[in-house]
Order: sequence, then C-alpha cells, then structure tokens
Amino acid sequence: MAVTSRKIISYISSRPGNFTRDELIGALLHPEAEKRGKKRKSNKKHSGSGRELSLIDDILKGFISAGLITKKRNRYMKIHPFILEGAIRINTSGNGVCQTTFEQEIIIKKDDTGGAHNNDLVSVRIVDYRHGAVIGSVEKIVRRGKQTFFARVVHKTRDAVIYNLLDVPSSPEVCAAMPPEEPEPGDMALVRLEEGFLQKRQRCAVITSFSPDDDHHDLSRIIVKHSLPPPYRDYPELSESRDRDGGSGRRNNYTGIYTVTIDGESAKDFDDAVSIQRKGDAYTLYVHIADVSAHVSARSDLDREALSRGTSYYLGNSVIPMLPEILSNDLCSLREGVDRLTMTVEADINRFGAVLDQRISRGVIRVNRRLTYERADRILAGEENGNAREVLATMFELAEKLHARRIEQGSLELALTDDSLIYDNNVVVDIQYSTRLKSHQIIEEFMLCANVVVSRALRENEVPSLYRNHETISPDSLATLKSFLKQINIPFKITGDATKNIQQALRQVAGTEIEHVVNLVILKSLMQASYAAFPGGHFGLGFRDYTHFTSPIRRYPDLVVHRCVKSLIDRTDPPYPTEELIAIGDKSSEMERVAQAAERDFKKLKTCRLMKNRVGEAFMAIVSGVSRYGFYLTLADIPVEGMVPLRALTDDYYLVKEDDFTVIGKRYGRRFRMGDRIRVRLSAVEIERMIIDFEIA
Repeated sequence: MAVTSRKIISYISSRPGNFTRDELIGALLHPEAEKRGKKRKSNKKHSGSGRELSLIDDILKGFISAGLITKKRNRYMKIHPFILEGAIRINTSGNGVCQTTFEQEIIIKKDDTGGAHNNDLVSVRIVDYRHGAVIGSVEKIVRRGKQTFFARVVHKTRDAVIYNLLDVPSSPEVCAAMPPEEPEPGDMALVRLEEGFLQKRQRCAVITSFSPDDDHHDLSRIIVKHSLPPPYRDYPELSESRDRDGGSGRRNNYTGIYTVTIDGESAKDFDDAVSIQRKGDAYTLYVHIADVSAHVSARSDLDREALSRGTSYYLGNSVIPMLPEILSNDLCSLREGVDRLTMTVEADINRFGAVLDQRISRGVIRVNRRLTYERADRILAGEENGNAREVLATMFELAEKLHARRIEQGSLELALTDDSLIYDNNVVVDIQYSTRLKSHQIIEEFMLCANVVVSRALRENEVPSLYRNHETISPDSLATLKSFLKQINIPFKITGDATKNIQQALRQVAGTEIEHVVNLVILKSLMQASYAAFPGGHFGLGFRDYTHFTSPIRRYPDLVVHRCVKSLIDRTDPPYPTEELIAIGDKSSEMERVAQAAERDFKKLKTCRLMKNRVGEAFMAIVSGVSRYGFYLTLADIPVEGMVPLRALTDDYYLVKEDDFTVIGKRYGRRFRMGDRIRVRLSAVEIERMIIDFEIA
C-alpha cells in the first residue's frame, strides 16, 4: 500500500520515543518485517519509490522547520504531542487557520473545523502536510470566542427555526427550538450558542427577535460583531484622593493665561486645551493635556481594564469609553471655569514655524471658553470681538506657519474629507461630507506640534517609551502606484525622494474630478501606522520624531507616554521596561484596528439603511477600485461607496485586469477604469450583509 503524508504523520505522532529515518522508512514500507523484529541494514538500499522517500524527507524537514520535531545526530524526536491549542480564524470560504501557542499556523479545511467559529479556542490534531503547510483537524472546541451572535431566519421546520449567523465568515447555520411567537424567514434575532446539536446544527437559544427594518439594534449588532467591551462597573479606587503623583505645589499655574478648548458639538470629554502668547514676531504655544495619569495608577485594576480596551469606541452619537464616565466626562475633562490638572507643553516658535525651545511640565489650568469648531470659526470670521477673537486669530496665524513648514519638510496632505452621520432625535437622517474649518487646522497643527516635542524629548533623553511609527512606502507599493497613475496620464517617478514624488502627483490632480480617487489610492498604498517601543519616525507626516501624547482620555498609549514624560521631568527611573512597552504597543495597535473596523461597519450599516429606500435612483459616481468580482465606486455628491458586480454587466463578457485597474468587455471593448466618472443606478441594498450594489444607468 502506498505511503501517504497522513500515514507518515500518524506514525510519527504515535511513536513513543525517538526514531531514525531508516526506522521510519522500515515501519512504513516494511511493516511486517518491523513486527517480526527484523531490522534493515542502514547501508542497504530501501525498496520504496523515489516519490515515497522524497515525501518522507520533505515531511521530516518541514516538521523540523515548523518546530514539531527535533533532530540530534541521526535520531528524530517529537517536541510535544501532535495536538495543539490555538485560536481559529475562519475565512469566507469556511476554511480556517489556527494560530497555536507554539506560533505554528495550522490550515484547517472546511469539513474539519468541527463546528468551530471565528476566534474560538480549539484543540487541533495535526493530520497532514501539503506543499509546505501543516494541516489539522479540530478535535475539540475548548472555549468559544463569543457566545452571542446576530442571526437571520433562513427557514423553519415544524418545531425548530434555522438561522444564519451574521457577520461570521461562511455564515454557518444554527438551530433553535420554535419560540412561542413564530418568526418569518428574513426576521432577525440575537442568539446565544448552547452545548449540543439540534437537527444536525449547533444548538442556540433566542435572546430577542425583531424585524430587519428595526434599526434600534444596529449599535448592539456592531458591539457583538467586534466583541466590544461592556459598560463600566464601579471602580473603588476612583474615590481615592486625586493627584497621586504629587501635590499641586509641583505644578505650574497656568490659570492666568487665556485658554480655550475647541471640540465637536456633541463632545463630552475634553482632553486638550490651548493657549498662546505673541512675542514680537514669535509665539509661545501652550498645549494643555488632561493629566489622566494623576488619577489612574499604573498597573491598577482600572489601568489594566483601560489597556484591554486600548481606546474609546465612537459609533455614531454613542461612545464606549476607555475610562469610566466619572473620569472621562468629569474629573479629567478640561471643563470651562474649573481648575484641572494637566501635562503642558510650552513651545517657543519663530515666525517660520520652527520650534526653538520647549518645556514640558505638570500644570493647573482653568478653561476660559469651551468652543465648538463651528463657533470658533464664526468668531474668526468676525461674529464677536474681544479676547476670544484676538486669541483665535493669533492661533490661526501660527497654525498656518506650522502647516507650511510641515508640508515643506515632507508631510503628505491628502485631500480626503471625513464624513459624518446626521442625527435627528437619535435617528440617522443623512450622511454628509464634513466641512474642514480654520478651527480644525488650529487644533490639528497644535496637537501635531506637541506630539513632536514630546517624542523628541523622550528620544534625546533615552527614556523608554511608546512611539507612533509609520513606515516608508514600500518599493512594491510605489511600483503599483506608478502603474495606476500611468493609466490616467499622471507622470510619477519611483526613484529619488518618495515624499516629493507623491506630493507632485497630488498637486497635479488637485481640484480635478479624479482628485478623490488618486488620494484614496495613495492612502491605500501607505503602510498602517502602529505603536512601537522604538522611534521609527512617521513617513506620512514627514516627522523624524512622533508619538501620541494628546488624547490620554481616549487612547491608552497616550496615558503610557504621560507616565514616561513624568519620569523625565522628575529624573526618576523609567516606569516601563522595554519588553512591557512592546507588549503594550502590540495590544494598542490591535485594539486601534478593532475600533477602526467597528466604526467603519457602523457607518456602513447606517448608510445601507439610508440608501434602502433609494433603490432605482441614478447617481454620478467615480470608479474607486477594481477587483475580480467587479469594480468599486464612490458617489460624487454623497459619501456612499458600493460596487458594480461583474454579474450586473450583461452587455458583454467582461475581463478584470487588476494590474491595469480596468474592467474591459471582451467583444465590444467597453472599459471601466479607476478614476472614470460614470452614471449608475442603485440596484440592491442588503442590510444583513451591509452591501450596496449598483448597475450602469
């Protein structure tokens, strides 16, 4: 009988001790001789085929490389039993990948997942090795990644209801006993998985059922999908005295300087305030940041909870805070007319926007005015006179100088406007592009300046800390970008200064119809920023030094940086070893991705609801992406994205040329290319899958 990879692995797995290659070959190719105790001489040629011997050698080498067996001289030994634990990731096809505690990736085919769902902790038996990949089968579900899911009724039997789990790769089916109020196909439910099976499907219990048109459960759906944290419980330590790191005598008093906060209309937590003083043609900028570390002790229960959350989650007009509301909205919030503790950056800046000197200290401030972005902009336009207008005018003057210097030094200014959901009595009624105001520029430039000052101080004084790094664009991304720009007749060089080349391309499309899509492609070409324990610089912003210091109420890395800065101020030992900073950086980067995905999905879900009643309407759109399934587009006048699937292009057989960013008809040559402006009709909206489809109008 032929030797297979499964047989080889089964033998190695069952072998109690060590073995040689010859013993393995003998057991597989001559099992009867092995049973009779006859050993083959090692210098005698084996009778197995070349393919079989090659397969054995490949698996031995592959398992050594994977860390599953070791070799000492001519003997092999298992490092551990071939059953490993790890979290499983299920893709849209239903196949899975298990990342084990031994940092070994195991491929799991759809039929071998054993009913496991995405992020479940599973026990996996290694059963095969193919093309350099270790293949396994789920033996047991050790712990569910989560128990509750949103689901849709697929069909019913006489005494049970079959559901598809939503927001789960491959949309597995589960089954519940028929509830007293019988649902209809298409109805939605929140279900909890239970042990056992019903009608050959995972059993579940229905927590609540509702119509697919009921939008009251949208927030819960996103929370469940992304396993976002629950509301805060009470923390006894919050009742303890404030300013744990020293009394007010160690703080600079800034209460005599005119200070403002500028935030969104609905903001409840204010973690940054700004002041300014003019000195001839120079300025002293004060950036005051809420001193959260004076209220939250490092490694306390509350601090560990904040680390596990990593960030605050902003979903429409709702927020899941990183810190309890008593801190985020009260004790740490820089509220108008109330003394508050801060970490303050003072920067002396010349008329060219260069920082000549800087100081970082503990402070006490009292905000004179709480302004919204809109109100600050109206004051700048002359709506009122007095201190506020004078101060804001000086601030905008400095912000323009900082901005000009930043662009000159290599910062990329992408023309991508944010969008926001418009609410009326807590109901989403519209989605619109946000208007960028002068007040936005003031806060953006001042926060960037403070972050650079703090990062430079930490680096130059060699204080271990967290940094916000953004890697240089890769050569492959530059080549892809050049290929795209060539299609739309924009010259682009991939040699020389990458920043200047990208800036040149941005200038060429500024104000044109393709500006948005070019900016979008450039954004997608860039690496994702992340947190790290070494200063790697920020390519997108053009900074050698950059960290996150300005939002400790809503970002955990900023809280860590504050503690590191205090050790610099006090000349004490750094609060974190490098190993701990690395772990914190990895966790913070991970949770930032979760927050971004959750916020993106919430907006997508609400957009689907807004567009549901507009099926059949025609819109102008710009092609913004190409994939093997069709092409993506963004509507010209409203921030709505969707897809024209290939199946909707019925006038020809269309080929996708992803390298050319083009979809082209084989017979008639009709072409759709990234950047093209076309007229489309909304053809379908699927709220369950959060999909918007268009067809050519």
